[in-house]
Parts: sequence; structure tokens; C-alpha cells
Amino acid sequence: MGRHPFYNEIVNYPPAGVRYNEARLLTTRGVPKGSIKYKVKNIAFSAYNRLSGGVNAIPIRCKDELIFSVGGLLVKSEKPWVTDVEQGYALVGYRQREKNIESIKRKTVLFIRKHNCKILPWSFAAKKSIWSLFHTKVIEDKIEVVYPAMHLEMDEIKRKRRGSCTFLYVNRNFYGKSGYETIKAFDNISKRYDANLIFVSNTPKEVVDKFRKNKKINFIEAPIPREQVLELYKKSDVFVLPTLFDCFGVVFLEAMAAGLPIIATNIFAVPEIVLNEKTGLLVNTEVQLYDKGYLFAFPSTQHLYDYVKKNPLKLLIKDLELKMSRLIEKRNERVSFGREGRLLVERGKFSIEHRNKKLKRIYEELLRR
Repeated sequence: MGRHPFYNEIVNYPPAGVRYNEARLLTTRGVPKGSIKYKVKNIAFSAYNRLSGGVNAIPIRCKDELIFSVGGLLVKSEKPWVTDVEQGYALVGYRQREKNIESIKRKTVLFIRKHNCKILPWSFAAKKSIWSLFHTKVIEDKIEVVYPAMHLEMDEIKRKRRGSCTFLYVNRNFYGKSGYETIKAFDNISKRYDANLIFVSNTPKEVVDKFRKNKKINFIEAPIPREQVLELYKKSDVFVLPTLFDCFGVVFLEAMAAGLPIIATNIFAVPEIVLNEKTGLLVNTEVQLYDKGYLFAFPSTQHLYDYVKKNPLKLLIKDLELKMSRLIEKRNERVSFGREGRLLVERGKFSIEHRNKKLKRIYEELLRR
């Protein structure tokens, strides 16, 4: 397993009677990009894939009863196995631009079909992206959505019903998650409302300089310690993160666990997390990473970042202004949305209990075959 927060929640909070033995193998998680180790691992795995016919799979021998692979990596083993998937392209190693992609897709379907396995998309959007990629029902019975879950790190917070409203933005991908649009929208409405914005990101210097005069914006350079992030959740009234590329967004679960209402973009799986008018408000954007089939609309995330950097999203800014203004004015909605979001993490579809119940059933079904 890798050590994305999603996997921490699985390893640290397993189903009853389940114990995970972690083996990192060729994963590049936690390895600095650009480092020699990172490059060597990528080259080795790419070479192995070519030699093995292009299927995004690796042989694993172990004494354990079942293998949990991560990130869409398939497994060559007689043991039953599962792999989680954020987006359909993960199953082909994100090699969608290779000339022989159609051959890779056919081989991948045949590989999955003959193994005792389950593909676990993080969302129904991810499941739809698998369908859009492969266009086959042959492996439909091997696909089951399992939502990520989040444990509760803090007690329920009683937030003020009067006074200023504090928005919180936390992310290290400034252009990919509409950092400029968020600042611009808040700057436009801050003249009319008693509100503040805590903005934690790798904000470009020229942007900080442009908005420095607005004393209602508190710029904090990312990254910051997790303990500090948790404190910021406690001090805030609304979490805002209009991502343009997230397949899921585990940070939304963190904010919901902290009892915060959320403003987020209406893309990919975000509407499955942020339930519009129930746990938060969704905003529309004229640009995002995905097309109508939940596949990539841009050649890469970098192409998306470059486009947004040169072309600020006016529709998104306008919608952010409307939704931020609404939650400033309607304090009762902030409280209601925050309470509903926390319930989804505490005992709903994003709870540890709900996820573990589903995982244990899947494991037992595979072990019986």
C-alpha cells in the first residue's frame, strides 16, 4: 500500500478480524519526484509492463490470504486480490496516449476477467469512467464502488451563529484548485460583508502582492503541520475548495468531519461527497480536467494548470461570489450543512464502519471462491 491519507484510513482502521501487512514494492508514493529513486522505479515498472504485454500488472508472491493493491495496479497471483481506482485510466497505468492503447485495453479486460479479483472505484464517477474507457460489461460483476472513509479526530464544534464568517482554503495546487478564482471572488464580496479568508497554499508572489491590501485575507504559505490545519478547521465557518481536477478529494471528508459546510466545484465525484443544498453548495466552472464521459479533456493536468493561469475563470468567480455571499448571509444553512456533513462521516457512507462492512463482505466473497 501507498501512504496517501486514503490508505492511512484503511491500514489504521481495518475491518474486524483483518490485518494488513504493508509491502511498498515499486510504488513511488513518498519518493520525491525528480529524484533518482523515483526515476529508477518508473523506468523499471514501465520496462516490466512492456515486456509483459502492456497490462498494468505485477506478480506478487505472499503468505497472506488476499492482496490489496493500490492505484489500479493489477496483480498476477493465484491469491484473490482487489485494487482501488480513482479514475478509469489508472487500470491502464495512465497510458492513454500510447499508440497501442486499444490493445492494452483489450488485454486488461481479459486479465481482470480471468482473475479472482475485485476492482474498487472510489466513486460512481470513477465507475462511469471505467465504462467510458473499456465500453464492455464483461467485467461489470467485478466492479464495486467503495467510498473512502475518514475517522473523527475532533469533537463536534459549536460554532458561533453571529459575527464574522471565516472561509478556509487549504491546498498546495494553486492553479489546479482555482486559487486565484477563490481569492478574486472573496475580494469582490469582502467590501460588502464582515468576513475573512484564511488562504493556505503555495500562492504565487505576484498574486499575494496584488491582494495584499485586503487585510481580510490571511495568506499562509503551504505546507503547514497537520496540527495547524486541524486548528484552522476549528476556527473556520466554511471550507471552500473549487478543484478543477480532483477525482475525489479526501480533504472534503476532513472538512466534513470537522463539521464545516463546503463550497466546491460540480466535477467528477465531488457531487457524491458535497451533497448540494445538504452538506454544502456546488459551483459551476467553464473548465475542468474531465469530459462528459469522465475521461480526460486535457492531455495532462499541467496543460490544465497552464490554461487556467492564463485564462482566469470568470463564470467560476461569479458563482463563487454568489455561494460565498449566501453562506455569509444564511448562518442557519452553515450550521445545518456542517451538521449533515459530519453525520455522513460519523455514521453515514463515509464512515469507517460503513466502509469496513463493505470491505469485509468483499474479502469474504473472494476468499470463498
